[in-house]
Amino acid sequence: MKRFSGLTRTVVAASAAALLAAGCSGGAPQSSSGFAPAAAAKPSTAAYRPMVDARGVMSQWPQGFVPNGLRRASLRMAPDAMKTSVAVAQFGGSSVLWFDKINNKKNVPPTTCEPAQSTNGIRVDRHKNLWVPNGVTDTVTEYAPNCGAALLTINDTTGEPADVGFDRSNTVYVMNINNHSGPPTVAAYSASGKFLRTLSDPSFNSLFGVNSDRLGNVYVSNLTTQNDGTVIEFPKGKMPGTVLSGINLGLPGVPAFDSKGNLIITDWEALTLDVFAPPYTGAPTTSPIEGSSIWCPLGPKENRVYCGDADNGSIDVFKYPGGKYLYSYTADLSPSELVTGVAPSPAWGYWK
Repeated sequence: MKRFSGLTRTVVAASAAALLAAGCSGGAPQSSSGFAPAAAAKPSTAAYRPMVDARGVMSQWPQGFVPNGLRRASLRMAPDAMKTSVAVAQFGGSSVLWFDKINNKKNVPPTTCEPAQSTNGIRVDRHKNLWVPNGVTDTVTEYAPNCGAALLTINDTTGEPADVGFDRSNTVYVMNINNHSGPPTVAAYSASGKFLRTLSDPSFNSLFGVNSDRLGNVYVSNLTTQNDGTVIEFPKGKMPGTVLSGINLGLPGVPAFDSKGNLIITDWEALTLDVFAPPYTGAPTTSPIEGSSIWCPLGPKENRVYCGDADNGSIDVFKYPGGKYLYSYTADLSPSELVTGVAPSPAWGYWK
């Protein structure tokens, strides 16, 4: 049996899942001011045409206007490259926080974004919509970009949702940490919220995160009943799963992938950031992290990793590749609230 100390001992003994105690037995205190998500944008005059993307989000570009259309091709930037933000969840907080600049060297405070209760992992999809699991109500809600209105709520009746991921086909994968009728599972839904299938594995015990690589394979991190930290691969998001034999961690974080298919994952018992090259059978390259961090996604430019540090109440920024620690920001974050989910916007990876 592995020995745990500090936050780790408390977490594993109290919750058998992601960083914290089960949200189904209680919740974070509600904000006294309540929440009023911004209404979805609507065209205001006939000179504007509604442009609706695949998720139903509307734009207000004037008729015939093409962003960057008047600039030379050599000077054009993809819209996603012009601004990078990050949403952060704290398990003990009552809302997701939004840092307008992901590289927040000046420690500028965030704004209050969306309501959240007993929230672990959060994620931004390819359309910049933010997905927030609620561990108290067993729901996952999708919000429009930049802290916009609620678009869709999935009632996940199988258990307590604690992380959400997507594949290149827009399938939504909701990870449960406390299934009502047995071991935890991952439920797959269409982008419109239709239930598709369930992913499970005999080794599932304490799940920490779910993510997809560029090929659409789905990976789930798990702590077995023997206290072995493993990652299970589900080819194309389908059953059966296969345990990656080359990965054995103390406490595994959430899997992430770079453009070369390298698997990036923390061991928040050993306090390391581990990078496994495909096919994930060899020894990883490792670098130290600053504190217990489960969610450590890549930023949009693939040159930084952003870790939610529960021990220190911070977002820790590391260079990628290499893992060199650069700096942290702490504005409006607290060790007592337990920093958990980190969601860069625009997101990196699963559809590129």
